[in-house]
Amino acid sequence: MSYATYEDYVEYGGKEEADVIDIMLEESSININKACYGRIEGIGFENLTVYQQDLIKRAVCTQVDFVTIYGEFIDSPMSGFSAGSISMSFKDTAKSVGGALISNKALGYLDSTGLTSRRL
Repeated sequence: MSYATYEDYVEYGGKEEADVIDIMLEESSININKACYGRIEGIGFENLTVYQQDLIKRAVCTQVDFVTIYGEFIDSPMSGFSAGSISMSFKDTAKSVGGALISNKALGYLDSTGLTSRRL
């Protein structure tokens, strides 16, 4: 189950085409739930407040864009690389949570939901 639709994705500024977005929204939803320690599924998305639902949708859409940009490097065993004057690192753009690499922007949305605290 995806927490965001293609319409949500476009509304939040997404640029990918509709034919590939459904799978990406599903995968991103799974990773966003991991970042919330399974609480979205545990509580039930429909049982969350409208505010929390909106932030989760934004996080999913942001994660889709992150995967689109960095996708081929996400599962790489290296944390960065450089070749001549070109350097790339995931250190500042994402964090590994629950085995998934989540963009810092998506984590910012999730932090406001109250679902990412380990204390809950």
